[in-house]
Amino acid sequence: MSRFGLLSLLTAGLVATPVIVAPVASRAQANDMFPTKAAAEQRAKQLACSGSFVMGKEWMPCSSFAAYQKAISKSK
Repeated sequence: MSRFGLLSLLTAGLVATPVIVAPVASRAQANDMFPTKAAAEQRAKQLACSGSFVMGKEWMPCSSFAAYQKAISKSK
């Protein structure tokens, strides 16, 4: 296989990866949106983080979005 062909295959794989991963992450986030602060804080306990934060008109678990992302990456 030529270098160009190999490069094309590798590049195609790198471009396709975010498309596969992104829906999973957004689905997890959609499932962790709550109408009340109390519900978000209950989920935070399950994720082994603390607190909650407002995202639009709903609440999410953990003290920040960065903390939430870290917690869901550990829970898999």
